[in-house]
Formats: sequence, structure tokens, C-alpha cells
Amino acid sequence: MLFRILIAGTLLAVSVSASAARLDANLSQDSARFNYYTLVGGSNYGRTEMNAGLLYNNDKNTLWELGIQVIDVAGTKTPGLQIGVGPKVYFMTSSKSKTNDKDAQGLSIALGGNLRYNLPRVPRLYLHGTLYYAPSITSTLDANSFLEVGFRVGYEILPTANVYLGLRQVKVRYTKGIGDKTLDDSAMVGMSFTF
Repeated sequence: MLFRILIAGTLLAVSVSASAARLDANLSQDSARFNYYTLVGGSNYGRTEMNAGLLYNNDKNTLWELGIQVIDVAGTKTPGLQIGVGPKVYFMTSSKSKTNDKDAQGLSIALGGNLRYNLPRVPRLYLHGTLYYAPSITSTLDANSFLEVGFRVGYEILPTANVYLGLRQVKVRYTKGIGDKTLDDSAMVGMSFTF
């Protein structure tokens, strides 16, 4: 597993361009997640980011992701609110467990996005929510559907560094009698760096 992580990290490092990039890492008692974001475009109507990431846990479940989203402020009537929307491709593997006697793999194309709200009275404090969903029509291999939900409270300790606490749940419904599998359901602590 460590070898795969090193390969993924090397590929991400090689792909770094001159544009702004962000690295996000968070840990829970049983799982770890690493995401790399890079700016691929911008205009008067917002910016476009690509991301690649990996989540894995003690149960030998892994989740690889690749996505793109358009991000902009919601409008002048809601200062501090940013919205990002776009698709993500998820590839997940689940190992045998007490309830499942089969290994499973799935591929899902999910739609969703996130909201980020900087509190007006404490501008460095922010709330962030994430939701991505893939129905059966955009899920294949052993996957029948996919859902990721997350929430975090963060604080900007520096203009280029944030710390946060959050909750995350990632679920996949498998076919072939495997059933529902929770890839992650945890409280986490994380950091985000812009460079």
C-alpha cells in the first residue's frame, strides 16, 4: 500500500504546474485522505480546479478520485459564500469483511459540489460542506451507487494554511449480493496548504 501511495505522490508532484496548487491531508483514527488541487482556468465568472486524491483505511478499503469543478462566489447578497460544482470519477476497492465474503471493485461518475462560508464576524473561521452522488446509471463493475457527504469547520491560521475538524461518510452499494459498504465514516482532523 505504501508503494502505491508513493507512486501517486510522485505523479502528482511531477504534474505540478506554475499555477496555484493546494494540498489537503486529513486523518482519523482509522483512515487517511490526501487530495491535490490545481488551478486549470479562471475568468470573471470564477475559477476551475482539478483534483486527484486517495482515501484508505484500516479495513483495506481504498478510494481513488479525479475531479474538476467550477468555483465562484454565490452573489453580492451572500458575502463570504462560495459554491463549487462539477463531476468526479471514483474508483473504489473493498476487501472481504465479516459481512462480505467477496472482494469488490467499483467505478462511479458522481455529480456534486461543495459550499464554503466564511463567517462575517470571524472572517478566518469557515464552514464547508460536500456532497457527491452517483446513481446506478453512472456506476459500473461491482458498484451500483455511490455517496459521499462531508462537513468541516476550519480556521485560516495563515493566508496559505488552514486547519479543520470534520465529519465524513463515504458509502457504496455493490451488486452481486455484496450489498452496502461504508468505505469511511469518521471524524477527522486536517490541514490544507496553498503553494
